[in-house]
Amino acid sequence: MKIEKLSKGKFIKTSIIVLVVVSIFGVIFINKSKAKYRVTQSIQVVSGEVNYKVPDLNVLALYKQKNKGDTSDGNYESITDVPSGNYVVNTDKSYCTIVGDDAQLKDIPMKYEDNKVYIGIKRKGTKCYVYLDIDPGTSGMDLLAKYTLNGISDGCLAYEDAPITGIQSSKSLFCKGKDDFGDTYYFRGAVTNNWVKIGNFYWRIIRFNGNGSIRLIYSGDGNAETIGASTQTKTLTYNSQWNSTQYLKYVYGSTDSTIKADLDSWYDDNLKSSYGSLMDGEAGFCNDADSGSTSNDYQYFKPYDRIYGYTKTATLKCGTPTTNLFTTSGGTKGNQKLANPIGLITVDEVSFAGGFGGLNNNGYYLYTGQAYWTMSPCSFHSSYGANVFVVDNNGYLNINHYVGFPVGVRPVINLKANTTFKEGGDGTKEHPYEVSVQ
Repeated sequence: MKIEKLSKGKFIKTSIIVLVVVSIFGVIFINKSKAKYRVTQSIQVVSGEVNYKVPDLNVLALYKQKNKGDTSDGNYESITDVPSGNYVVNTDKSYCTIVGDDAQLKDIPMKYEDNKVYIGIKRKGTKCYVYLDIDPGTSGMDLLAKYTLNGISDGCLAYEDAPITGIQSSKSLFCKGKDDFGDTYYFRGAVTNNWVKIGNFYWRIIRFNGNGSIRLIYSGDGNAETIGASTQTKTLTYNSQWNSTQYLKYVYGSTDSTIKADLDSWYDDNLKSSYGSLMDGEAGFCNDADSGSTSNDYQYFKPYDRIYGYTKTATLKCGTPTTNLFTTSGGTKGNQKLANPIGLITVDEVSFAGGFGGLNNNGYYLYTGQAYWTMSPCSFHSSYGANVFVVDNNGYLNINHYVGFPVGVRPVINLKANTTFKEGGDGTKEHPYEVSVQ
C-alpha cells in the first residue's frame, strides 16, 4: 500500500472532530479487553496543526470504504469528516507512525462508535491513518450458529410434539424442535440473551424457524421492556363480535379480525417503509382453528386439546397449514392471505417458552405482568361466546378469555435469515442484536 505524505495544506480549513483517548498505561490498555476509552477532549485539526493541550496526535487521515466487503486499496476514498452510519475500523489496514519514523505501528487501539473515532495514543507526535469499512455485520444464520455452538441445552423438551409437563421459570434453555419447514430452535425459561433492536423498537427472539427466519415478539419502544404496559403496543379486543366460531379466526371470509386490522396499521406506520424488505412472509403465523373435542355444549379447538387435553402435547407445526398458516403471497406454504407479514404468538410457542396450562410463571422471558393475546382459538359456547388463549398477567395460559374483552397486543414478526446485525451485540438487554440497514 502506498503511504501518502500528509501535507499541512491538505488540512487547511478542514475540521475533523475526533475523540482522542490518552492511554497512560499503553500495554495494559491494549491487552485488557475490558479497558475503557477515556475521553479527554475533542480536537480540531486546522492547517495540519492540533489545537490540543497535549499535542499527542499531529495528523489524522481518514479513508472510507466505497463498496461493502472490498478491502482493496482502490475501494477507499479520502474523507475530511468522520462519517455517520454503520462502520468499523479496519484494523489490518489502519496504522499510525511517529513523526520522523515511517515504521507502521499496528498496536494502537482504534474504534468507531456513535459516529466518532477513538484512538488510544501512547506517544506524542503520533500520525494516524484510519480506514473505515462498512460494517459487515452478523447474519441471522451466524446468530443461530453462535447459539448452537455449544450444543442444545440439557433439560429441553422432547425433540418433536413435546409433552409439556410443567413450567420453566429458572433455567435459560436453547432447544431444538420441528416446525412445518424442518428443524426449529427455540428459547425456553429465564432467557436474557435473546434481545433484538430494530430501529427504535425492542424485541425478544422466540425461535429460529425451520426456513432460517427469526421469529420475534415486541417488547418496547425506545426502551427494552420486560414488565408493564410498555411491552405491548396497546390493549384491544381480538374481535368486536363474539357469537360465532368464525370470530376466533384471524381472518374470516374476506373480513379481517379487529386485531389483524390493528396489527396491519401498526406495521404500515412503523415497519413497512424502513424495514419491510427485511421481513420474511413465508414462515407465517398459525391461527389453528381446526375443531377439536366437545364437552358440556362447548366446542373446543385443537390448541385447547393439545395444551389442556390428556396428552398436553404442544407442537410448533400448524394444523392444516393451507388454511390456518397465514403467510404472504409468493411462498411455498400457507394460505398466502396476508398483505403484511405480522401476527401474534401461538399458545404452543408460549408452552415451549416455559408456560403451562393454568400454572403461574413469573420467571420465563414471556412474562410481563400484563395479559396479552395469542393467536390460538380456545373454545366456543353459544351462550358465552368465543374465547381465544391469552397469556395472563400471572404468566399462565387463560382459556376463558372472551374475544370482546380487551387485553394487550404484542406484535410478532419474522426476520429473513440473511438479515444483517451490527457488530458488538450479544443479545442482552443492554447490548441487543441491532438490525443493520445501510
